[in-house]
Amino acid sequence: MRLEKLRQVDLNLLISFAVIAEERSVTKASARLLLSQPAVSRALQRARSMFQDELVVRSSSGFELTLRGRKILQELEQLLPKIEGLVVPTVFDPKTERSNFRISGPDNVCMALLPHLCSRYTTEGYQVNFDFLPWQADAVEMLESGKLDLILHIDDGLLPSHLSSERLYREDWICAVARQSKFGDRLTLKQYLAAEHLTITTLPSVQNIPDKQLAALGVERRSSVRMPYFGAALSCLPGTELILTLTNGMRQMVERNSTLRLVKAPQELRPFHFLMVWHPRLTTDARHTWLREAIRQVSPRGASRQSL
Repeated sequence: MRLEKLRQVDLNLLISFAVIAEERSVTKASARLLLSQPAVSRALQRARSMFQDELVVRSSSGFELTLRGRKILQELEQLLPKIEGLVVPTVFDPKTERSNFRISGPDNVCMALLPHLCSRYTTEGYQVNFDFLPWQADAVEMLESGKLDLILHIDDGLLPSHLSSERLYREDWICAVARQSKFGDRLTLKQYLAAEHLTITTLPSVQNIPDKQLAALGVERRSSVRMPYFGAALSCLPGTELILTLTNGMRQMVERNSTLRLVKAPQELRPFHFLMVWHPRLTTDARHTWLREAIRQVSPRGASRQSL
């Protein structure tokens, strides 16, 4: 980009000339520009010097554009709105502008958020599309490279410090068991550790939150079955004495299943927060601003305060 000549140009003269050319009158132009008539006249003289052309000449009906002036005005009619668009914050309208958002997160947070997101924004004429990508170990790198717009992540303090994030809601732990299982309505830590567990391993070789919290207490649970998806795990519970530890945002899935029931998790399993995380280059982008507000609107902020 060569800017040597442009650096010598007073861009305000372009605006002044465009208004003079449109109004064909210094008096009317001065009113629109909120400048005095002498100031507008001086701006016209400077524009003439810059373009080396008279630009406008007097006629019986006022000012008349020269051929060069007419051509410059035609160019400015295309250029000035684009320049204005660069400096004026844009507003994204999801009902008139098509846009595609790529989001990824573990399936428990997706189950808490995405049904509400879909029911609200896939109707009523919205033009937005959502691509929900599987949760994977390189999700942060995908966010960095622009392959993802947003990730839903636990507040574990392990995210790179330069990424932007916002707490969405708190999650408590609950346990799902088969309806006919031997467990009561509440599990002590001793009972919890004595039982067999169906454990969710969201990412290979990455310790999940309950196991991290138990390890901090110097204990561990026994896992008979491990799998990556909460939804599939729920279907494995009927007819067993297995315990599935899951987040409170998934409680409705258990409550709607007549073969399952909920029991209170040991109090030693502490709550945590889910975050939405994005790259700071997107913070002021109108599309992304709308996306973050949409996620806030469907976030189950009060879900973790429900009682069993």
